[in-house]
Amino acid sequence: MKRVLFVSDFSLDQAPGGAQISNANIIAKGRELGYEIVEHHHNSSITDFLSHYDLLISSNMEAISSSLDKVNFILKHKNHVRLEHDSCHYLTPQGRKILFQSTKTNFFLSDFHLSFFQKLYGDFFANTEIVYDPIDTSIFKKSDVEKEYDVVYCGYLHPQKGFQNFVNYIKANPDRKIDVFGWFDNSLNPDILSNFANVNVHGSLTKEEVADVFQKSKAVFHSPLVNEPFCRMIAEAMLCGVEEIIGSPQIIGSCLEFEKVGYEKFSDNCNNAADNFWKKIEL
Repeated sequence: MKRVLFVSDFSLDQAPGGAQISNANIIAKGRELGYEIVEHHHNSSITDFLSHYDLLISSNMEAISSSLDKVNFILKHKNHVRLEHDSCHYLTPQGRKILFQSTKTNFFLSDFHLSFFQKLYGDFFANTEIVYDPIDTSIFKKSDVEKEYDVVYCGYLHPQKGFQNFVNYIKANPDRKIDVFGWFDNSLNPDILSNFANVNVHGSLTKEEVADVFQKSKAVFHSPLVNEPFCRMIAEAMLCGVEEIIGSPQIIGSCLEFEKVGYEKFSDNCNNAADNFWKKIEL
């Protein structure tokens, strides 16, 4: 059995975002395959790094990067694998370069994701692999149910996720009925959306309920302020048969992958992503 230290800012319980969902799926698959995995998060003790691990996997680490001692432990591990989720928002450019050059392999979520890192830092990555966010396609799949929703948003409403762009779209399109499912960042006032006559605001949903909404939706909106390496919400929507992606599909990795490989291959890549990650680790 191989011992693995999996380093990321937050667990799924601490922050139920797309990166945390993906990490939880990959960790669960690793344990199923027989790996002994210790999770280290921003509030974990630095003593975690003092034990022996055959492999160290670093993932999203904006908060962890503020601890130089933890960063140094990561950089010095002889079998360091990087699972990148982000869009270049932590460490200095030189720090990023050192981080990526310390690894055996760097995993990115889409060709688009890798390409904008290469544009920023140059093509210095020793080894790169593309692995999608893991998505259960027994749940997120097409259905022949009748469309009940016009435009939907399902997920985390946050300034960086393009909340103001969403508000601008709502104002400019009073003829479109919009349903919002998810939760608001603490910096936002939920009443902003409730004041629009064409908007219905709902609470958060289970993944089965999200799939049901997408299967009954004509369109999904997403217009983030920064490049989306993949975007679980949009991927799940497309897997459920949503054809109209409103906002900024040209900067969303899953949209570009879907356009390139088609529905069947996209679905297969999402469903087998966790398996593919560990297979590439073994290689």
